[in-house]
Amino acid sequence: MRTAHEQRRLAALHEYGLLDAPAGDELEAVVRVAATLAGVPTATLNLIDENRQCQLTTTGFEGSDTARADSMCAIRFETGEFTYLPDARADPAYAENPWVTGKLADVRFYVSVPLMTPQGYALGSLCVFHNEVHELNPGQMDRLRDLAQVILALFERRRQARVVLAQHAELERAHAERAATIAELSRSNTELEQFAGVVSHDLAAPLSVVSGYLELLGERIRGTDPQSEKWIAAGTRAVGRMQRLITSLLTYARAGNAPYQPEPVPLGDLVELALTDLRGSIAGATVAVRDDLPVIEGDPLLVRQLLQNLIGNALKYRRPDRPCRIEITAVPLEHNCWRVDVADNGRGIPPAQRDRVFEMFAQVDPSAGTGYGVGLSTCQRIVDRHGGEIHAEQTPGGGTTVWFTLPAPGRPA
Repeated sequence: MRTAHEQRRLAALHEYGLLDAPAGDELEAVVRVAATLAGVPTATLNLIDENRQCQLTTTGFEGSDTARADSMCAIRFETGEFTYLPDARADPAYAENPWVTGKLADVRFYVSVPLMTPQGYALGSLCVFHNEVHELNPGQMDRLRDLAQVILALFERRRQARVVLAQHAELERAHAERAATIAELSRSNTELEQFAGVVSHDLAAPLSVVSGYLELLGERIRGTDPQSEKWIAAGTRAVGRMQRLITSLLTYARAGNAPYQPEPVPLGDLVELALTDLRGSIAGATVAVRDDLPVIEGDPLLVRQLLQNLIGNALKYRRPDRPCRIEITAVPLEHNCWRVDVADNGRGIPPAQRDRVFEMFAQVDPSAGTGYGVGLSTCQRIVDRHGGEIHAEQTPGGGTTVWFTLPAPGRPA
């Protein structure tokens, strides 16, 4: 039964990926130098796994795998001690080993330098040996220890290279997955735009016809049948709501798939255009626009739609007990981008819903019947197209501040 330490030792050994792999020119050269340094014809680099001794590379003889139970290196390698035997027959721990008795070899001189990781796990040993009695001086022994450290450094370099390769493979997989996701999103956006076209033709056009006939019916019975007039008015309102929903859906679809054409553009100009689009809704409201709004890098049509949606929301959800006030400001952030705030003093958004309001069809108060939950999700799509982020917070004193980021000129979106 393997001990916990042995399990960790084997895990460390396998982490280096050395077993049953080519040693490489550098390790082969170190083993040759070890034999020359010791003044003997034979040397080997041994790795010890659970059941065997793997001779990763040898010089002076043809290496092979043998049972761990037969290994001379396996006797003391885990102690981390340098083993020096001028004549292995004189040490009882080695005298009956098959490498000494003649069963596998006739080893006399034997030196083993354990290969210990910084964490204290023995991977194997650098071994020099000879079939004749032989001695080393202290300097030779020290240089063999140095060579063992060189081998460990080469092991570590190989391990790090394997880690880098694994990370590179992960990055390649991540890039491939990202490319597949982008392709799928592109396909999805194309289908969404095609769907929007179908909606526009197959729903919007018939609704216009229905609206026209309701108008004609209303004119025909005007003043003669009050109940029918109420029914026609209700039908007209329902058609109007459906037409507005279709318009919102078309805007959402186009915001995600329309050609993205960024250019340097003054943010203040886009705010003025958005306010012009909303001039029929601004009555009774104050819109304060800082005169130092920056030049941003964005698609003018999309950013104009973004501002129109956010200012329109602030106007729509104003509080009845105080005049509506909207303030538009911008501050620079790191990484060459701007944070733009559209702050109002309206009804506000409960904290638990400030993230989900940007989801498709999410509504703060569905019973109010004031929207379809598409406008802010359209804003999210537009900001995403610009590589930014968008969030909702509470305005000091009450209300909602929606802020988003846009790149400054010169920074790719």
